[in-house]
Amino acid sequence: MSAAPGIRPVLILMADDDPEDCLLTKKTLQKARLANELRFVQDGQELLDYLGRSGKFADPASSPRPDLILLDLNMPNMAGLDSLWEINLRPALRKIPIVILTASEDSLDISGSYNLGAYAYLVKPVTFAKLHDAVLRLKSCSYELTTPADSGDEPQPAVIVMADDNPEACLEATKTLQAAGLGNPLTYVTNRGALMDHLHGRHVFGGGVRAPRPDLVLLDLDSAEIDGRQVLAEIAETPALHDLPVVALSGSKADPAALPGAGEAGRALVAKPIEFGALAGAVAAFPSLALRLVTAADESQTSGG
Repeated sequence: MSAAPGIRPVLILMADDDPEDCLLTKKTLQKARLANELRFVQDGQELLDYLGRSGKFADPASSPRPDLILLDLNMPNMAGLDSLWEINLRPALRKIPIVILTASEDSLDISGSYNLGAYAYLVKPVTFAKLHDAVLRLKSCSYELTTPADSGDEPQPAVIVMADDNPEACLEATKTLQAAGLGNPLTYVTNRGALMDHLHGRHVFGGGVRAPRPDLVLLDLDSAEIDGRQVLAEIAETPALHDLPVVALSGSKADPAALPGAGEAGRALVAKPIEFGALAGAVAAFPSLALRLVTAADESQTSGG
């Protein structure tokens, strides 16, 4: 199995001399189940060495081109703004998006960063919500919800089925997730029979191709045609569905503790209308799913060249 055509995972490079901040950022992204590789350099000069493949980064294998740089301002040897200035002087590096990540809230640092081409300015500590707001400015990047692949191959895009008998709610969900950069398509079902056909692998498309079992189900609890609570109960009673992650959706204040279980994978509850942050938080509860940032494939960069 191979990665989806035309895209590749985003490599994130963080320039920060504080090991605790680096560790905190790494843990924050892991907690949000953002599966992208995160590399580190310790100061502005080391950042330039990495980007220019000099010194200890002379081997291209040790310095694959980053797609996103998280840059601290207060570092030894070369401060963040100085390295940002140097990057802007080099046409080959100028297009790499740079997000400032710093403890400084000084207006001169903020204006100076944007004047030198920073895409966003984040005040520490980093959170997934802050990083997401920054990512929305990066037109070259989008999210992909993935599932682990066999034999160490590339993770595969997750198949998402949304069960809701309200077409407007389905359309709104699509618009919300697309606006947030999620590239996975959603398949919609409007009644319980159609949903169970998808869950049990019985659904066949018009060309005779059998639909894959979904990796994630977005399940409306308030739909009379679907009866989400009964579906949760059926999943809990069906061993073949115990590994299926389910996000229950409700426009009312449903009590999570009062909902039926949904097998071993469990389920989360998200209020309608869906917000990307809430969905991302729910997905983080499922070990079989992860978000990753992807960007358009560039053959000149995929091999580290």
